[in-house]
Amino acid sequence: MSGAKAAGGRLVDGLALDVIGSIPVALVAVDGTGTPVWWNDEAETLLGDLTDSDMAAISARAAADPGPIHLRTAVGIGPAGSPMTWVVATEGASEEVLEAFAHQALHDHLTGLPNRLLLNDRIQQALSRAGRSGASVAVTFLDLDHFKLINDTQGHAAGDALLRAVAERLSAAIRETDTVARFGGDEFVVVCEDVTGPDEAMDLVERLRRALVAPFHLQGEDVYVSASLGVALGGAADTAEGLLRDADAAMYQAKVEGRARAEIFDDAIRTRVARRRDIERALRRALDEQQLSVVYQPIVSLDAGWIVGAEALVRWRHPDEGVILPGEFIPVAEETGLVGPIGELVLDEACRQLSRWRTEVPHVPLFMSVNVSARELRGHIVDTVMCTAARHGVQPSSLALEITEGVLMDDVGRCLATLQELKRIGVQIAIDDFGVGYSSLGYLKRFPIDIIKVDRAFISGLGTDANDAAIVSAIAAIARALRVSVIAEGVETPDQLYALRRISCQQAQGFHFARPMPPAEFTALLHAGPRW
Repeated sequence: MSGAKAAGGRLVDGLALDVIGSIPVALVAVDGTGTPVWWNDEAETLLGDLTDSDMAAISARAAADPGPIHLRTAVGIGPAGSPMTWVVATEGASEEVLEAFAHQALHDHLTGLPNRLLLNDRIQQALSRAGRSGASVAVTFLDLDHFKLINDTQGHAAGDALLRAVAERLSAAIRETDTVARFGGDEFVVVCEDVTGPDEAMDLVERLRRALVAPFHLQGEDVYVSASLGVALGGAADTAEGLLRDADAAMYQAKVEGRARAEIFDDAIRTRVARRRDIERALRRALDEQQLSVVYQPIVSLDAGWIVGAEALVRWRHPDEGVILPGEFIPVAEETGLVGPIGELVLDEACRQLSRWRTEVPHVPLFMSVNVSARELRGHIVDTVMCTAARHGVQPSSLALEITEGVLMDDVGRCLATLQELKRIGVQIAIDDFGVGYSSLGYLKRFPIDIIKVDRAFISGLGTDANDAAIVSAIAAIARALRVSVIAEGVETPDQLYALRRISCQQAQGFHFARPMPPAEFTALLHAGPRW
């Protein structure tokens, strides 16, 4: 693939690099003063170095070439929303070839829909017209839910076929004046003009949602697809970049609220977005300033009645806000990649503490349970676990890594390979929050699971709700048949503990036994040797 350059020799942003670098003709982008700001290798070969050049110099070089070189220009919008003029330089190319190259530059090769460059231009034009009409422009960001499952189970060819089919349905569902574009991956953007307000915008979104309700026929199977949608309304004072950002934030909120739904960007989402930005900045400082610590919650054997393990849990004590709970900062860490350093910190502290307990309380054969994120599974977690365990002198077999069902769904193929490698070195694998996700029983069959942690939602009703008792009893029976251990989470009352013993649940944790505590308190608890 050819490259793309900018004035001063800088590479352009990733989007422009992908687009400009893939076009097999000389292409230059000039700003409002006629100064070249982007160009590809073909342009440099044909026209020479364009640094410190302008349109007059480009025209002179083209006219001086014995070819001659033909220049063709078109006004457009750059990725940042600024006005640009695109210049195509060719030696004898036909009109049809030029049209084909122009289409390739502005359309997605898989679906034929407008790409991100053309999308920006369409939004900016719509906003300009909105300034004259007084109506609003609605930008809808649409992301397919669990699209990776299609690639994992049916292959990338089926995934591509699904994207093309989705593009066709969305195109059929919009008005003639609207635009549907492929933003990238399994993300689409729909631009609707002359929208009177939020109610009409949501009516248009409902039309898009209904377009995806009927099954898609892929490789002889009916596949059902849902989408999370976010909507942002704007007018002449807004920018394409800002509307896309706000629609994306609303779409993210739709995913947080449970997927397969739509959210419209409002002040509440704006506040949440600002809070997430604050959390990200503060979290980076927290890692540098060692504001994060690890606490431990006992895991109790219900047969023997004493502590047999500990779950390592991260805590953040902010210097101004006090304790910030993991539920608020871990999702931000996942998005930003900070979950990797946090995970390594927790694993290192957990192994160091386990080694100390093995020395200080040798009569208690503890295992240590540590939560693992999707990003960590996609990284070098096997090497990290081996090195960390060796550094602190603990056996990998004394570690249990907890993974949620959502993590398993993120990339089935890679997850399976990584978990098998972890099993090979002796690490136990626990599936956390069991029963509240998708295809739980299928995971028990497919993945090398050692421990099921039953979600607290089913434990809370034990002793009072017959349905919860039946569900937990069934899980325990299945686990025994598969020779998998069961840990009940969130045990808070004697009645819940009694019910768990009646159904022969092996282990439990929760406030009934102890809250998460610093290492020194946990050590004192081990020395006290409590029985339940």
